Amino acid sequence: MARRSFIGFSFGLTLALSLPAAAQSDPAPAMLKRPTTTDQATQSRETREKAITKQRAQQWDLSVSEWQRYKTLLKGIDGYRSDKLDPLTELGIRARSTAERRRYARKLARLEHERTQRVLAFQKTYDQVFSQMYAGQTPVNAQGMTQALMAGPQSAAKLGLDQSSRPAIVVRIHDCSACKRIVQKQANSQMPMDIYVVDADSDDAIRRWAMQVGLNPKRVRSGDITLNHAPQKLVRTIDADSLPHVFSR
Repeated sequence: MARRSFIGFSFGLTLALSLPAAAQSDPAPAMLKRPTTTDQATQSRETREKAITKQRAQQWDLSVSEWQRYKTLLKGIDGYRSDKLDPLTELGIRARSTAERRRYARKLARLEHERTQRVLAFQKTYDQVFSQMYAGQTPVNAQGMTQALMAGPQSAAKLGLDQSSRPAIVVRIHDCSACKRIVQKQANSQMPMDIYVVDADSDDAIRRWAMQVGLNPKRVRSGDITLNHAPQKLVRTIDADSLPHVFSR
């Protein structure tokens, strides 16, 4: 018994002597690396960028990965175009399958429809307020309130219109892609103009067409661009199938 006790003691003593001094005492707590100001700024920026990316993707009904693909596409040749496309249109024309193209088209159609309804609702309220403030006048010019249309005083006199130096564009809003193109071209030049529509049955029909064309509502409200029902004298005189007509007055 005494021998076993001696062996046990000797083993314990040998083990203790063979261990480093640091191991014989309680280990010191490890030093934790504190984030630097630069690390914190980087993390904050990355968090903010992720939040912005997610928000913008949601605005266009896109996933984060879809938004990132859109941004990647803009780094290519499309990013050098002056008329940059919206995300849904860009992704749609760069679609990798028919199903993907149709999905983006549906998303854009839904967003544009919702936007149109909001604009029309506001425009109706605007018209009501305008008519209360300026009785007898309307934002979309009625017959008898139009400006000059045809070039030269004799043509204007025949139609019972005043003269003006602004160009006038006579269009129809149904089945006339050329009418849209000529109005878009004139609008892109930033020149003022008066648009006369021969086949609109309501003010709302003209407004919907103007939004489809992409006219800036601010320019319309300021009078830089006017939207008008064509006078009946003009409707009876002009051949609708020959439209559009542009008159420099």
